[in-house]
Amino acid sequence: MAKLSLILLLMPAVLIGTSAAAAAETADNPHSVAVQYHDLNLANAEGRTELNARVKSAVKTVCGSRHSVRWTLADHAVVNRCEAAAQADADVKLTTLFNGNGARLADRGTIVVAAAP
Repeated sequence: MAKLSLILLLMPAVLIGTSAAAAAETADNPHSVAVQYHDLNLANAEGRTELNARVKSAVKTVCGSRHSVRWTLADHAVVNRCEAAAQADADVKLTTLFNGNGARLADRGTIVVAAAP
């Protein structure tokens, strides 16, 4: 009986913890965000800084970093891994673009920041 009571008491805490991780997969948090930069001059530092800021914001959006739900340490770890992977992918695209090797990317004026599903 005591074990059953303990399980029933812990169940809401488990459900709340998993709901925070699942929140990153809702319609509010898409798995990818297109970051526009056609309005920026990437030849100067201000334009590149602004694009980096837009990408960081997109990373937070696709990884669900902006939720006000109380997260567990496991939830934070999931979000941190997502952010690291999404930022690493975006960094490759940014490096290619900033080095002048990204003519194809530059023509579109968009970088897609994505999170693993």
